Amino acid sequence: MKDIKQCRAEIDEIDAQLVKLFEARMRVSRDVALYKQANHLDILDAAREQAVLLSRAQQVEEEILAQPAMAFFRELIRLSREEQGRFLDSRSETTHIAYSGVPGAFGESAVVGFFGENCERVNFKTFEEVFAAVASGTVKYGVVPVENSSSGSINTVYDLMGKYSCHIVGEQLVRVEHCLLGVPGATLEDITTVLSHEQGFAQCPVFLGRHPDWVTTPYFNTAIAAKHVAELGDKRNAAIASRLAARHYGLDVLAPDIHSFDGNHTRFFVVSASPTPIGIPDKATITFTLRHERGTLMRALSSFVAMGMNLTHIESRPLHDCNWEYCFYIDLTGNVAEDNLRVLMESLASDCENCRLLGAYRAAKEQEHA
Repeated sequence: MKDIKQCRAEIDEIDAQLVKLFEARMRVSRDVALYKQANHLDILDAAREQAVLLSRAQQVEEEILAQPAMAFFRELIRLSREEQGRFLDSRSETTHIAYSGVPGAFGESAVVGFFGENCERVNFKTFEEVFAAVASGTVKYGVVPVENSSSGSINTVYDLMGKYSCHIVGEQLVRVEHCLLGVPGATLEDITTVLSHEQGFAQCPVFLGRHPDWVTTPYFNTAIAAKHVAELGDKRNAAIASRLAARHYGLDVLAPDIHSFDGNHTRFFVVSASPTPIGIPDKATITFTLRHERGTLMRALSSFVAMGMNLTHIESRPLHDCNWEYCFYIDLTGNVAEDNLRVLMESLASDCENCRLLGAYRAAKEQEHA
């Protein structure tokens, strides 16, 4: 029998080798992170991780150690994933936060509400440009709207979340208070054309219904519409936008608070190339497609029940290359610890394809005024 000093000496020698191997593995993980970033791939690859775990368990000669080995490698993989995220964060030379629209947009209000007034922000014309800037590392974070409490989901953003390998790392609510804005001196009687984002029109049906002769012209963004009205300088044109936009572009508020529903809010996601959440997560968003078989949706939903999770939102979007098949996006609350989410994703894999954790993040708690 070996004495305790000899055993400890052997353990120290083995640990020294493990430390060197651990560092080597982290260095390779950084190379993996660079490849994933260059090819717009997700840091989390659940199918690959599960295959690695099974492979390592099969390599263990003592069968009784197979499960402990899987636990060891599961933690090692988690640390490798974290290192990939930290490494990409450390390479980022920008602290800018991107949003869609121009200064005065509700997107800017969401940025300020989440990051503070002094954050460095940059605006883009479209939602896709925001996602592309985040994915390429041009900006550190992007803030994009996903849902309005009165007019529903913003489908374009859900489609872009499926297209780009960005992670949801935060959530923000903005109280939407629409006004009709016109050039100085204009009156309601002068107006013939109203410009706004489609969501702006959808959120003001009662007010617009009182003016059936007005022509409504969709624009990229409410604030861009306000800016264009200011540039035109024509009393016949008006915009549906915020008071903040009126201040930015020197417009008069011709009719305040024209939204049809009190408590109207827009929910924004904060997205990043890194999966590291801002704050302690208590909410998560996942996406998956279902196998085209009977009962797959029911079985998938039962997985959430079994895990004690609460579905707060479910969205389906058509797959562009498969008629009558859909991609689902689901927000959930409950115990969103990493181990629970891993078990959930493994459970979904039996009935679903392309399962992906879009992010675990802290849910918005306060409602900000635009």
